[in-house]
Amino acid sequence: MSWLLDGRWLEILYKAQVRSSLEYACLAWGGAANKHLALLDKVQARAVRIIEDNNAGQEPHLTTLQHRCDVAGLTVVFKVQVKRVSHLQALAAIPPGSGHHPCCRSGSW
Repeated sequence: MSWLLDGRWLEILYKAQVRSSLEYACLAWGGAANKHLALLDKVQARAVRIIEDNNAGQEPHLTTLQHRCDVAGLTVVFKVQVKRVSHLQALAAIPPGSGHHPCCRSGSW
């Protein structure tokens, strides 16, 4: 397929078909073991090589999957804490002074 398209169209095809699948539920797989995340990085690295080969050596404009997952996580936090999006309120932080400390398993200091 790569011989039919130039680098620009390969990049568009990658972003639409492959990267969207890799990013699906990135907040869930973001905590996976590094050896599993390395497999996703290999997919992107191969796509970069294919695009570069068909784009006269110019590097494609792709951000890392980890960066995009980090941005997605920050977006969710922003929507919960600042925008108060109703369907995400179950994720909202427990109000201070409630006596419950989610960072401690026993709830005591």
